[in-house]
Amino acid sequence: MPVIVEGITTAQLGRSIADWVKAATIETAERALREEVARGFDNDPVVITDGMPRRDYLQVRPFGRIEFAARTSMAEAVRWALTELQKKSPVLTGRYASSHTVMINGAEVEGNIWVALRNVRPTDRVQIVNPQPYARKIEGATANRRTRRGKRAALSRQARSGVYRVVLRALVNRFGKALFFDFKYVNLNIGIKVWGKRGAQRVQRDQVYPALQFFIKPTQLPA
Repeated sequence: MPVIVEGITTAQLGRSIADWVKAATIETAERALREEVARGFDNDPVVITDGMPRRDYLQVRPFGRIEFAARTSMAEAVRWALTELQKKSPVLTGRYASSHTVMINGAEVEGNIWVALRNVRPTDRVQIVNPQPYARKIEGATANRRTRRGKRAALSRQARSGVYRVVLRALVNRFGKALFFDFKYVNLNIGIKVWGKRGAQRVQRDQVYPALQFFIKPTQLPA
């Protein structure tokens, strides 16, 4: 009987080429990183795979892209954010602009802020909060159907779009590849109450304050 050798199918050929291209992309990326680390680049950078930060580069798509971004220090990002918050703060007495406070794990930082920030761990919660009682009103509010909250204009004409949300967008644009950022209202447990609604009832509740939150991104380099 004859010996018959069939060629690979088109689908098999496609998979073979795709696997080869993926392997070549990974090999090239690893070699480029080793070379750049030897020149002084961050030896534990943040991985961006196919445009997705923190995605393992071994999962790159065929003909995809692997990028290594040098980590941004927490101290650098917080320092920049504080400067931007102060620039964008409405000024009447100067009290609001000078009240942006750095907190780690819910406690105000005592002593040298920058030393404390250089020693933060990935599990630590770093925040900048403004504890002035009118800080929330400076941010304004969008309408919310679920809570039946109406739209509320920002308190100051000097900051018509608020302050903290504006700086959040700038932080993401500038440092988003290396750090996580979030905006939320936080309870500082300092005993200040305000009137609000719970369903149809008017009740007193704890005052909340605008905060920016900073988190360290995992690098996603394979172990």
